[in-house]
Amino acid sequence: MSNKQKYILSLLFIFILVAGSIYLLITKPPKLGLDLQGGMNVILTAKAKSGTKVTSKTMDLAVSVIEQRVNKLGVSEPQISRQGSRSIMVQLPGIKNPDKVLDVIGKTALLEFKPVKDEYAGLTEEELNEMIKKGQDPFVTLPDNLRLTGDALSSASVGYEETGGKPKVNLSFTSSGGKKFDELAKQYFEKRLAIILDNKIQSAPVLKSTHYGGKAEITGKFTIDEAKSLALVLQTGRLPVELEISENQTVGPTLGRDSLLAGLRAGIIGLIIVALYMLGFYRVYGLLSWFTLSIFITLLLGSLAAINAILTLSNMPGISLTLPGIAGIVFMLGSAADSSVIVYERIKEETKGGKSIRTAMNTGYTHGFKTFLDADLVTFLTAAVLFYFGIGPVRGFALTLMLGIGCDLLTSFFFTRAALGLLAPLKIFSNPVMSGVKEVSS
Repeated sequence: MSNKQKYILSLLFIFILVAGSIYLLITKPPKLGLDLQGGMNVILTAKAKSGTKVTSKTMDLAVSVIEQRVNKLGVSEPQISRQGSRSIMVQLPGIKNPDKVLDVIGKTALLEFKPVKDEYAGLTEEELNEMIKKGQDPFVTLPDNLRLTGDALSSASVGYEETGGKPKVNLSFTSSGGKKFDELAKQYFEKRLAIILDNKIQSAPVLKSTHYGGKAEITGKFTIDEAKSLALVLQTGRLPVELEISENQTVGPTLGRDSLLAGLRAGIIGLIIVALYMLGFYRVYGLLSWFTLSIFITLLLGSLAAINAILTLSNMPGISLTLPGIAGIVFMLGSAADSSVIVYERIKEETKGGKSIRTAMNTGYTHGFKTFLDADLVTFLTAAVLFYFGIGPVRGFALTLMLGIGCDLLTSFFFTRAALGLLAPLKIFSNPVMSGVKEVSS
């Protein structure tokens, strides 16, 4: 295969990527972050209670509790995710009452066990929850000595029935909790006992024994995922970590819109200044850099949309375009231009040294690529450290840098190299004035 054919295939490959990026940007554009559309950003940091430690498991339990509470708020597209080893970030767009939100997500989880009144025993769990939402009380009022909360549980795990192998949830009670549960079972034998977390019924099994001895099991038509979910809910009622609000930021929709416009304005002005600079100093090479930067910015935005689409399909929290992210894009725009500058300067040096334009382009690109590759790798490692240790907007900025570096290398290798190889025979590149090797005579 000749070099010309390789260059054409490279250009075809990059144009396919550009077309794919444009399609993604039209069909699945990146979502705007809270600092651009308005909303609330809260970071909760875990503090261990006496005798317990903050572990990955307890943090997963905390995320489960927060998700259930946020879902009750009716917020559109909330994002709850772990940040580092001890923090949880909660992003809630369009919130109008931040005080209420803080009260809901900051309170201690309440797990309760209550018998269902006989007249409501035939209702499904969904129907019982609807009654609770309407302010009705379908539960028996218990005396203090029979009231059971999450403190009575010591553990909850998934198991399988001996006959049939169906999933079940195994419960273990504390010593005092086990005695109280047995007393409750004696009085409400063959009655439904609702398991309630934050005023929502998670399950309502029937008490089939009067003596459990500190052990009980919940059986039914569970899938393995439903059993795991219920066990997780039972664990969250006795969450061993305390969550405190370490950061709270509320952005109004007007301020968010102003920030978005300011960010876009900065990006457009930066692009125009860079384009004029490249054209003024590198003439025809500068004109080529316009196409390079256009392809670069399209691939960068397209990669953000692609990652967001993949995360959404995987039922994971997507990424949002934030103000620090826009800052990262503007920064990478300058970095991509700098990559072109390094290549074009090397080509000018080779040309001044007496080499033919084709040789100068090949040699200049090879040496220039090696130079900015080293610089890009250092920047990538720095961004990776920021992404790993940072939280919130810092991670967004770092992600934009890493994607930008990848797009910069991709654009340079597949587009700039191929374009220079195909355009080298044109007479305009041999003209010292038009190629920027010699200044225009006054």
